[in-house]
Amino acid sequence: MLTDQRVSNRIAIIDVGSNSVRLVVFDGMTRAPAPIFNEKVMCGLGRDPENTGKLNPEGVEMAVTALRRFACLLRAMKIARVDTLATAAVRAASDGADFCARIHAETGLTVKVIDGLEEARLSALGIISGDPRATGIMGDIGGGSLELVLLEQGEIKKRVSVPLGAMRLHAVFDGDRARLEAEVKTHLDSIDWLHEGAGKPLIAVGGSWRSIAKLYIAQENYPISVVHNLAMPRAEIAELTHIISQQSRVSLDKIGGVSKRRIDSLPHAALVMNMLLGRMKAKEVVFSSHGLREGWMHEVLPEELRQRDPLLDACLSFAKDGERFHQHGEELFRWSAPIFRDQPENLERLRLAACIIGDVGWNEHPDYRAIQSYNRILHHPYLDLNHHDRVFLAYTIGSRYTGNFKGDESSNRLLDDETHATGRLFGHAIRLGHTLSGGVEGLLTNTALVLEEGKLVLQIHANASSLSGEVVDQRLAKLAKLMDRESEVRITDTL
Repeated sequence: MLTDQRVSNRIAIIDVGSNSVRLVVFDGMTRAPAPIFNEKVMCGLGRDPENTGKLNPEGVEMAVTALRRFACLLRAMKIARVDTLATAAVRAASDGADFCARIHAETGLTVKVIDGLEEARLSALGIISGDPRATGIMGDIGGGSLELVLLEQGEIKKRVSVPLGAMRLHAVFDGDRARLEAEVKTHLDSIDWLHEGAGKPLIAVGGSWRSIAKLYIAQENYPISVVHNLAMPRAEIAELTHIISQQSRVSLDKIGGVSKRRIDSLPHAALVMNMLLGRMKAKEVVFSSHGLREGWMHEVLPEELRQRDPLLDACLSFAKDGERFHQHGEELFRWSAPIFRDQPENLERLRLAACIIGDVGWNEHPDYRAIQSYNRILHHPYLDLNHHDRVFLAYTIGSRYTGNFKGDESSNRLLDDETHATGRLFGHAIRLGHTLSGGVEGLLTNTALVLEEGKLVLQIHANASSLSGEVVDQRLAKLAKLMDRESEVRITDTL
C-alpha cells in the first residue's frame, strides 16, 4: 500500500566543499525528500595557488561568513537536525582542524570531516537513493578530489578517492597540458578495476561535470532544462569534453551557459571525464544531481523507508501538496488494470505514477490544464526519471486533461509513435476514471472496466447507476476508439 510516510521534522545538511559551501534544508525524513531551501556560496576553500598546504585565507573568511548566516537561518527555521560535512579541502589542509574549531566557536556548528572513501560511499548512496538498481561507475568530481565507485544493481562493489579535483588541477597544472594529462593518467592507471565499467554508464556527479551538461543543454537547445538523468552517448560526450578541455577562459566565457566561477576549472574537469571515458569504455554518461547530501539523507532513513520507491513517494508528496483528493491514485490504478495486462514493469510503474498525480492540474484554468501540467512534470526537479520517461509521464498527464493533446514539438522527439500512443491511452483511462468518480476515493469500486470481443464495457453496479451520464459515455467512447473497440455502459447487479 502506497501511503504517505512523511515525518514532519525537517533536516538540514551543510556541505563544506573545496569550491563551495552549501546549505540544503530537506522537507522531512521521507524516501524522496525535496529541498525546501538551497543556498550555495562559492568560497574556493581549496584554491591554493601557492601550494601552501593550507586553506585559502580569503575562502576561509567567505566560508565563515556564509556559515554564520546559515546558522542564523537554521535557528529561525527551528530545524530539528543539522549535519555539517567537510570534504577534500578541509581534510587535506594543515589548518583544517583550526578551521573546524573556529566554525564551532563562532556558529555552534560541529563540522564532521569525512575521508575520501567515506565521501565516495556517501556519493554512491546518493545515486542509489534515486535508482536502487544503479549499475555503472559513479564519478563525483569536486574541487579537490575525484571519487569513483563501481556499482552493480544498487550495490557498492569497489571505491576509490584520487586527487583529481578540478580546482586542484587548475591550480597546480594550469598552462601545462603535458603535465596535466600525465597527472590524470597516473591516477587513473592506478585504478585496476575501471575496465569493469565497459558498456555501462559513467554516472557523473559534481558541479563541474554538471556544468558540462548545462553547456550542452544551452548550446543544443535541448528540450529539458533539468540536468538530472540527462544521458549522452559516449561518442557525443567524448567529442564535447575533448573540445571543452582545449578551450581558454575567454572562449568559454563567450560560449555562455557556464557559471563564471567554474570557467577556470571546467577544461580540467572535461579532460578528466574524457580520459575516464576512454579507460572504462563507458556506454554513455548519465548526469546526476544526487550525491553526498542525498546519500547522507538516505543513510539516516529508517530501513522501511529506504525500501520504498523514490518516484512513487515523490508523486505521493506531489499529489498531497497539489491535488484535491490525493488518495485516489492507487484505486484508479487498480480500476484501470484490466485494460493494461501484461505490460513491462517500468510501464506499470509509470502508469501508477500517472494515476497518483492525475489530478495535479485541477486548479489551473481549464484551457491551460493540459499544457501547464505537462510543463510542471517535464521540468519538475525532484522526479527520479530518465528524460524519456519524464517526457512520457508528462505527455500522459497532458493527455489526461484534453482529448487530443499534442505535447511540445521539441520534447516529442524523445518518444516514438508507439510510446506516444501508450501515453495517450494511459491518459484517457485516467481521464475517464476521474470523470466517473469526480476524483473521489471509493466510487470506482462500484464500477469495472471489462474487455470483450471488439468492445470496451464499463460495468456499473445498479446501486450506483446514477454515476452514468453523457460525459462519461463520451470519454468511454474516446478511450474505446483509441483501442479500436466499440464502447458500452452496462448496468448490472453484480461486478
